[in-house]
Amino acid sequence: MRGIKRAERSISATQTGAETYSSAMADARNYMAWILNAFGPYLSGPVLEIGVGHGSYASALRAHGHYMGVDVDIKSVAEARERFPDLDFAVADITSPGFPETLAGRGFRAIVCLNVLEHIQDHGQAVKNLAQTLVRDGHLLVIVPALPMLYNDLDRLAGHHRRYRRDELRDLMVQAGLEPVRADYFNPVGGLGWWANRLVQHRSLNDTAVNSQISLFDRWLVPISRGLDPVTRTLFGQSVLAIGRKP
Repeated sequence: MRGIKRAERSISATQTGAETYSSAMADARNYMAWILNAFGPYLSGPVLEIGVGHGSYASALRAHGHYMGVDVDIKSVAEARERFPDLDFAVADITSPGFPETLAGRGFRAIVCLNVLEHIQDHGQAVKNLAQTLVRDGHLLVIVPALPMLYNDLDRLAGHHRRYRRDELRDLMVQAGLEPVRADYFNPVGGLGWWANRLVQHRSLNDTAVNSQISLFDRWLVPISRGLDPVTRTLFGQSVLAIGRKP
């Protein structure tokens, strides 16, 4: 773990941690449960979570076996350690050449990477590093923002470099040596809401309007979006959900 300790002292970034998401996301239980359910049988421990963020996924992921979470943001890791003192967290940069060696021997069968790759310039190297960290027949479980046409102020405020088409994410996995299991658009109702937000100027991810939208969606609209998802997954959604297997 010496490499991670060095990273903890040296990593700096202009926009990380709580700056990259709305605070209401930490309480979006129905939405989080839907995502984890979509990963289904591919979610088995030991589990590595990339980007611990608000920490709410850790409490669910720990039920699938040994859990470890890493994040480039020092503050996020410190808060996660305080919230879950019995879990394993570390500061690490997944684009670093030494990242796979740092975690060698951990035997991760699932790596969960939710809304992280869009923040990374060299996302190709990040996916290659994650693929190398998996054991054989392990799975990389990814969600990223979908469709460049949906890019708006909220993406800019969150520090997103891009939004993805599903073929682009599938290609990233193939280039990293993974076999794509699926790459589909996800959450059509959320996509419509994201499109509508292009019509409004936003100055903060944490203003009342944004957090209220998230709470409303999680409480009332997740079942509707979940019902529509099988019909729209090849066409449209707020996100791309992808699974890749290491052969």
